[in-house]
Amino acid sequence: MEKNNEQRELDLFMLFGKTTNFLYYILKKTVAFLGYLLRLTFRYYYVFILFMFAAVAYSYYMTHGDRRAYKAEFRVILNDGDLNTYSEIINSLNRYLRNEDSERFDNILQMPPEKRGKVGTVFYSVVEEKDTVIMNTSIGITFFMSNPDVFPVVKKAMIDYFKKNEHFSSLNAVRIASLKERERILEKDIAEIDSLQKIEYFQKTNESAVKLDQNLILKTEKQMFYTDKLELMKEKEAVSKELAIQSEVVTVISEFLPSLKPAVTMRDVIVKYVFIAFLLFLFFVLLWDNRNPIIVYLRKK
Repeated sequence: MEKNNEQRELDLFMLFGKTTNFLYYILKKTVAFLGYLLRLTFRYYYVFILFMFAAVAYSYYMTHGDRRAYKAEFRVILNDGDLNTYSEIINSLNRYLRNEDSERFDNILQMPPEKRGKVGTVFYSVVEEKDTVIMNTSIGITFFMSNPDVFPVVKKAMIDYFKKNEHFSSLNAVRIASLKERERILEKDIAEIDSLQKIEYFQKTNESAVKLDQNLILKTEKQMFYTDKLELMKEKEAVSKELAIQSEVVTVISEFLPSLKPAVTMRDVIVKYVFIAFLLFLFFVLLWDNRNPIIVYLRKK
């Protein structure tokens, strides 16, 4: 038993030693390779400077002029239609922009001539907003544009595009008609409860009844007038609110105007482009430094 324990301890010690040696070997090779790259960078410092200059110049190019992007957003409630339809419309518009077909984008939204070609990207985010009576979905539509003055124009063009959609317009007409009918019924029910509340005499037994206007028979087990009236008034308030502020296909609930600071600055992108330029520099100098062995290998038959 003691010999087995000693053997296990010896095996563990040997395994630990091999692992340590392997890690030391990896670390040694890594440091050597980094040193080799550092020597290459020093040897070809003029090429390194050229690549870094190109990275800085490209960063400047991508964040100035018409490529400078300002971010703005507005959020709308979708009163009619389903989210998938709106999503597909926005994605279609964004595909035109990604394909650099801004003319098609501008034509669809009927942008004025002086504001065309200024939008770079459009996308959306979704938020579920629940009401006691109605469940609404709102989407945030975000634009990246080269001129912040374009935002009010493109926002109006997008909303008008939704409103002019025949499918959404038809759904909106049906919804408004249904809401008005529901409002009329609720007003009638509330008026009837007001009339019932004026009755001063109630029988105490469940089988007793009173005659109202010689037509309506009201049983005492259903005489929860006050609670019913509150529920009806609450529902009517929600319906009236929807008719007042959500009478269109979409309703704008908030907007965030673009700031004077671009969404992406040179400082935001320069690190990325410098890193890419450094990788390209290393690839180039490694090929150049080992060009003779590579040529010999390629010439082998």
